[in-house]
Amino acid sequence: MQNVNALTEIVPGLCLVPGENNGRFPFAHSFLVEGATRALIDTGCGARVIAALQREQAVDMVIASHSHPDHTALNWKFDGAPIHAPQYSADTFGRFDLLGERFTEPGELAAAWRNYVGAMMRYQTALPTHTFADGHVFDFGKVKLVVIHTPGHTVDHTCLFEPTHGVLLSFDIDLTSFGPWYGHRESDIAAFEASIRKLMALQPRVIASSHKGIIADDVPARLQRYLDVFDARDRILLELLPRAQTLDALVNASPFYQGYPYAEKLLRYWEGQMIRKHLARLIEREVVAERDGEFAQRET
Repeated sequence: MQNVNALTEIVPGLCLVPGENNGRFPFAHSFLVEGATRALIDTGCGARVIAALQREQAVDMVIASHSHPDHTALNWKFDGAPIHAPQYSADTFGRFDLLGERFTEPGELAAAWRNYVGAMMRYQTALPTHTFADGHVFDFGKVKLVVIHTPGHTVDHTCLFEPTHGVLLSFDIDLTSFGPWYGHRESDIAAFEASIRKLMALQPRVIASSHKGIIADDVPARLQRYLDVFDARDRILLELLPRAQTLDALVNASPFYQGYPYAEKLLRYWEGQMIRKHLARLIEREVVAERDGEFAQRET
């Protein structure tokens, strides 16, 4: 899949660019608008794929769905082309020196993030030249893409909707079997749920996601199942709390990641963030109680 012949047309003028490793992290599928303006949406598809695109024809502009490195790693390859980014992260977008602290914690973890992202994704600083917000329309003539702000995964996560054919570029609302991911301090379960419902209200006929690809069957039910994962994870966590557990013990149990096969410090941190968010809402719902740093089901 490392050549432009592998492009998959979604609708005329809009193609999926298959990412290396079938779009699985640390890569992602990208999207290409071809017309009078040639626009690449996200640059995490891998260096070989980017090189093949650039050999065929110049890319006139880059659009970023959000600031995660598996979507923006190779923005620097398009020096001189406009880079459009969500306004919701304009202060840190593309800043290698700041993103590690935003996505982990200052110090050792941020350094581990920079080492991992630099080595695995070839990330380099590339600042945006333009920003956009909810409701903005990228008008390419034959293809028009409407920006939908969908926070929760990150504060700046956006989707793009092509209304003529009902095509939704959903990016990291990706409908993969792993389910929603919300492992940053800025991530928010309630906002994520609201974002999924916002997309459901659009009634898309086709979804193209960054890690799953093109989905044209059973779209409403797939979105609903993706939304249901949050409640399912509440139940998974509750099953670990018939007796009191510390946060460290819950992270060791790895209820969501089911183990830490790589970059263990980072994965453990992100799992801990996700667990914290579920514990907070279970405490708010008076299903779980915290005492002396331990969590347990409330007695009924």
